[in-house]
Amino acid sequence: MKQKVIFACLIAMVFPLVLTGCCNRIEFTRVKAELERTERERDYLQSRLQAVYQSSKEKASDAPGQLQQQVEEFIKIRDALQKREDELTKLRQAALEEAQTAQALMENLATQLQAETQKVNELQTQLQQAQQAITDLQNKLQ
Repeated sequence: MKQKVIFACLIAMVFPLVLTGCCNRIEFTRVKAELERTERERDYLQSRLQAVYQSSKEKASDAPGQLQQQVEEFIKIRDALQKREDELTKLRQAALEEAQTAQALMENLATQLQAETQKVNELQTQLQQAQQAITDLQNKLQ
């Protein structure tokens, strides 16, 4: 009978321990699942934070780089325009020099033409005088 009482006491003591152990395992499994879910959320939030940080860092580093690139493009455009202006100034100067040379040549040709015209007029006068002299001689001879 003692053995039955001891056995019953053992069962009575072991039964709550087993139930507690089962509950602990269930609770442990639930806490473990909750911990895994929380760790996944933490990892997701960390990756999102890293992405946002990287994006803001790129934007912050891109803004000066982009501005610098635009400045360099404007400088290139300004240099190209300055070069074009210099070329146009040289062409204008060359055209002005050619116009001055042409003007001097035209004045020279005008002077030569006037001299030649004067010679032609003198020759015409001499020719008329010669013709008059010939006409006078012919009249005298007749």
